[in-house]
Amino acid sequence: MGALALLCAQPALGQDNGAPSAPAVQSEQPYEGRPIASIRFEGLQRVTESLARNQLRTVEGRPLAWSIVQDDLRRLERIGEFRDLRALVEPQDDNSVVVVFHVAEAPIVHDVVVVGNREISDEDIALTVSETTRLITGVPIDDYRIAQAARAIERLYRERGFSQVNVTIDESELAETGVVLFRVREGERMQVTALRFSGNKNFTSRRLRALVKTKEAGLFTRAPLDNTTLDEDVGTIARFYRERGYFDARVSRSILPAPNGREAILTFVIEEGTAYRLRDVVVESTGREPLRVLSAEQVRGLMALTTGEVVIASEVRRSADRVRDALLQMGYIDAVITPQERRTPNEGEVDLLVGVFEGDRFKTGLVLTQGNALTKSKVIRREVDLLPDHWLDGTAIQETERQLVQRGLFAPPDPRQGSPGPSVTVQAEDPAFPGYRDVLVEVEETNTARISFGASISSDAGVSGGVSLTQRNFDLADTPDSLSEFLRGRAFRGAGQTFDVTLNPGNQVSTYSISLAEPALFESDYSASAALFFRQRVFRDYDEDRYGLRGRLGRRFGTRWSGAISFRAESITLNNIEDSAPVDYFDVENEHRLTGIGVEFARTTADNRFRPTGGTRTELSLEQVGALGGDYNFTKLEGLFSIFIPLAEDELTGTTLLTLTTRAGYIPQDNEAPVYERYFMGGRTFRGFNFRGMGPIGVRNDTAGPSDVKVGGDWMFFAGAEYEKPLWEQTLAGVLFVDSGTIADEPGFEDYRISAGLGVRLYLPQFGQAPLAFDFAFPVSSENTDDEEIFSFSFDLPF
Repeated sequence: MGALALLCAQPALGQDNGAPSAPAVQSEQPYEGRPIASIRFEGLQRVTESLARNQLRTVEGRPLAWSIVQDDLRRLERIGEFRDLRALVEPQDDNSVVVVFHVAEAPIVHDVVVVGNREISDEDIALTVSETTRLITGVPIDDYRIAQAARAIERLYRERGFSQVNVTIDESELAETGVVLFRVREGERMQVTALRFSGNKNFTSRRLRALVKTKEAGLFTRAPLDNTTLDEDVGTIARFYRERGYFDARVSRSILPAPNGREAILTFVIEEGTAYRLRDVVVESTGREPLRVLSAEQVRGLMALTTGEVVIASEVRRSADRVRDALLQMGYIDAVITPQERRTPNEGEVDLLVGVFEGDRFKTGLVLTQGNALTKSKVIRREVDLLPDHWLDGTAIQETERQLVQRGLFAPPDPRQGSPGPSVTVQAEDPAFPGYRDVLVEVEETNTARISFGASISSDAGVSGGVSLTQRNFDLADTPDSLSEFLRGRAFRGAGQTFDVTLNPGNQVSTYSISLAEPALFESDYSASAALFFRQRVFRDYDEDRYGLRGRLGRRFGTRWSGAISFRAESITLNNIEDSAPVDYFDVENEHRLTGIGVEFARTTADNRFRPTGGTRTELSLEQVGALGGDYNFTKLEGLFSIFIPLAEDELTGTTLLTLTTRAGYIPQDNEAPVYERYFMGGRTFRGFNFRGMGPIGVRNDTAGPSDVKVGGDWMFFAGAEYEKPLWEQTLAGVLFVDSGTIADEPGFEDYRISAGLGVRLYLPQFGQAPLAFDFAFPVSSENTDDEEIFSFSFDLPF
């Protein structure tokens, strides 16, 4: 009976002999479509047949498909156990075929040996090799893997200062015995003792030093000289200059070794050249037709570039993005803007040629979702600001991706883990529906439940620690069908609700709460939330116990405005009151009940809640306490306005920001609000003064004389400015600030306090999105009765 070699594995051009060869396809497939009677493997020794069969998609009883057999060979190749693969077809008398996979297993590594290493131990090298390449005894010999292991050893040496290291492989030993023998020539360890810059006239050495990865050796730090890193640093400096208009800039490096060969002075030599200035902006169509949507004058107006100014690459990109966004918003989803420089070297000028491709205009078709095995599709569509049969706004694509990341329901972008994050793509036009483009939203489910143990330390609230359980993708209606489904986390998930249970005991403040929030009530622009809570707080002169229920019904008005109606029903008890405390506290001793209904409006254009880089936030609220009964009846009016002004932007460290904040609150009814509902400031809310350390003082209960304890006021005003400048990467920032304001019984600006100071902010992802804040403040204007405080801080510590 004859046999036909349907597919075979032949060495690909330029492929190492030790690597598995790539499958090649014969041009003729005469047995295509015949039924497969059986599948057989020949040549298996070390590899089990079950492992090999698990790679196949060719199935007995189905028609023979050469493309599937080819894919099977590729999957077998990826196991990494074979040096040769071949698929044969044996025709049978009944018109069926037998598929035979002939394999030749690759020889295995019998041992891994390193010689010549004096400064780094065998154990450290073995650990590096096994972790980076999995090259260990018993794996198949793979030239690529062995070469990668050699490079990993070299990287290990360079990290420790051996920039001249060279690692080779004994090929004869490998071929004869199967032993991978690495021969190491270490060279001398060289440290960078001085890092200098030459020729930099327009940028300081300090500014350039922050760009490069190579550092100077210190008393307790090493700075190994690594040629690979140096090449990267040269490229980084050159790009830095070209991004700022120095298109002719050249950068090189000079190494001056010490006589002992172990130290070196590194100098980056820079030829800056001329900073090119913009002479003209030339706009032309790159499509088949001339510009139809935007005129050349409109394009130039949108770009907002000034002739005679230095050409900054980032400004050119932002200008091009503005033009593209204008087209995308109108439905020209394929719009492309390509700015190119035409230089005049002798004159140091640049003409900016802006190519505009407008493309066709499309409407939104279907919004499709993929990858949401647990999360309901409606949860994803809430974040998609695109309506079917409306013009397809291309700018909503990136905004949707950003909102999906911020929601925290899906895996975020993580290059280290190979996760692209939420992706929104516009599909090709369907000829059956001309003028429409479907939108595909691809997500990857992630763990949305979190049990956190931690501690909170604050100069205002002391130390507290506890546990919280949060499910950000909760579904109250998704009850489990079985106990197993509940234990596997397949129940109560998928509706995008937030369920939270918090237990936080502390030495000054203890909080216990349970809450549920629905971001889109009945799939509308309305949201709803409710919370039960109990809080104990120990003040200097009394203890406060507060428990109750709070609820909120909100509504979004577009992407910037939102409103809400809130209510609360609380019970407040003051006890353990000191005899010397003000009479205001004795007036509300023991348990009292309080209810309230409020109306809130907010407008925000800030791009990030915790670390904005621009925009504003406005809040207005009115609450009528006593509207649902209770022991009190008064009104609270409050407002807040913050503006975030970017002053400078750096691609390495972030945005230098000026934040201006104004906040005010007023209770019109005199002497109606209990002391625990009045306004207080100090601590983190007004730096330079103790927590509740400023404002009106009370009358002592025991002597009827003036007290040093603050009793709050019916009027509060605050105005502050904070300048934040990044100092190191995206982690450390310094701040300068001025706080000012007053607390009084009547509106006015008497007894106005002012403080100024400085501080630092630490942005550490493992501690959450809010920064660790440390501030030193010094009162400039204060009252004799104020309690001053120089240092204030706050941060959370997860365990």
